[in-house]
Amino acid sequence: MKEVTSNLQVAKVLVKNSEEIIPKIRGDFQIVRAECWEEVAFAALLSLRAFERGTNHARTLGGELLLRLSGKLQIKDAIAEWGIRDGENYLVVFGDRERARNLIMELGLEELPVNGCEKEKLKTSFEKAALVEVL
Repeated sequence: MKEVTSNLQVAKVLVKNSEEIIPKIRGDFQIVRAECWEEVAFAALLSLRAFERGTNHARTLGGELLLRLSGKLQIKDAIAEWGIRDGENYLVVFGDRERARNLIMELGLEELPVNGCEKEKLKTSFEKAALVEVL
C-alpha cells in the first residue's frame, strides 16, 4: 500500500467478486482498473484539490477520481473504461491507512505488490487527468 498523503491511500488489490463490491462503494473510497499506482494517485490528488476548490464535476470523490482517470466528463464512460472489474485493480481510500486496511478485509480483497509505470506512460496519464480541469 502506498500512502500518498495521510488521508489518501492507494493499494493494488485482487478483486474476485466485483458484482458484490459495487453496491458497497461509497464516496470515501473507489476501486479502479489501472496500469500503475502513480496515475491513480495523481488523479486522486486532483480530485481532492477539485473538491477543496469547489471545481469538482462529480458529487463524490470516487466519482471525480473516475472522471479524472478517463479525462472525460461522462461518468458512465469513465466507469466503463476505469471501473472495478474482477482481477487486479487499485483501491483508493480517501482516509487514513487504518481505514484502508479495514476496507481490504471488509471487502474480501487480497493486497498485491504495487507496481509503477514508465515515465512516458505517466506523462500521458497525467495530462489526461489534468485535462478535466479545463473541460
